[in-house]
Amino acid sequence: MNLHEFARRIPKVELHVHLEGSIRPATLLQLAQRNSIGLPAQNVEGLRDFYRFRDFDHFIEVYSAITRCLRVPDDYRLIAYEFGADCARQNIRYAEVTFTIATNTKYTGLPWQAILEGLNEGRAQARAEFGVDWGWVFDISRNVPGTQGQVVEIALAARDESVVALGLGGPEADFPPELFERSFERARQAGLPSVPHAGEIAGPESVWAALRLLHADRLGHGVRSVEDGALVEYLRERQTPLEVCPTSNVRLGVYPDYAAHPLRRLWDAGLLVTINSDDPPMFNADLNHEYEALVDH
Repeated sequence: MNLHEFARRIPKVELHVHLEGSIRPATLLQLAQRNSIGLPAQNVEGLRDFYRFRDFDHFIEVYSAITRCLRVPDDYRLIAYEFGADCARQNIRYAEVTFTIATNTKYTGLPWQAILEGLNEGRAQARAEFGVDWGWVFDISRNVPGTQGQVVEIALAARDESVVALGLGGPEADFPPELFERSFERARQAGLPSVPHAGEIAGPESVWAALRLLHADRLGHGVRSVEDGALVEYLRERQTPLEVCPTSNVRLGVYPDYAAHPLRRLWDAGLLVTINSDDPPMFNADLNHEYEALVDH
C-alpha cells in the first residue's frame, strides 16, 4: 500500500469545514433551479470557473451566491445528508462543521429552529446510513457584526441540538477580535467553546487577540502565528490546536504554493496542528486531497 492509499484509508476527524462551502456543485445547480435563483453559471464546469478565486473578496462573493440558493428546510436536510455521504467516502468518522446561521435566517426568512431541524434531519439520516457524525459550530460573520448577539443566543439555545462551539469567520483585517469580545465572553460564561478564525489573512496580532480577548480554545487557520516566535512558543506550551487548511491558504493567496506553506515549520516547532479542507468543492480539494498533497510536498 502506498502513502496515498494509506492516507485515503485511515479514519479521520475534520475540525474546520464549512457546510455552505461543502455543497456539491451539481446540488447547488439543482437548488438554484428549484428555488428560481440565478447563478453566474448554468453547469458544473461554469461553477468551477466561478470558483477560481481572484482574492478573498471574490471568495466572499462566491460564498454569498451559494447561500442564497438555500430556501426551505429540505434544502438544509439535503446538503447535510450529502455532507455525511462525502465524509463516509473519505473515511471521516467525526467532524465539527461551521454553519453561518444568521446569514441563512436572513436570506430565507425562516426561523432558526426550522433550519436547524432540516440540518439535523440530514445529519441523522447520514449517521444512520453511513455511521458518521458531527457537531455544529455556529459562527458570527465579521462583516455583519450586528448579528453577533443573535448568533450567540441561537448557539446557546441549540446546545442540546448538537451545537458544540461558537465560531468567527469573514474578513479579518477590517473586523478585529476586539469587536466580538463581549459575545465570546457571554458564550464562555455559559460554557460554549471558542473557535474563531484568526491568523489567516491577518498576521500574528489577530491570533494574539483571539487568544487573549476571545479565549480561543482552538484556532481556525492560525498559520501566520509562524511569523512571531513568542506566539509560537505560547501555542506550543498550551497545545492550542490549529485548524490548518493548506489548499485553502494556497488558493486564496496566503501562500504562493505548498512549498511555502508553514505547516511543516509549525509541526517541527511542536505545535498541535490538524489538517482540514475548509470548503472542499470551492477549492476542488477534499480532506483526502489535503493528505495526499502533504505526502507529495
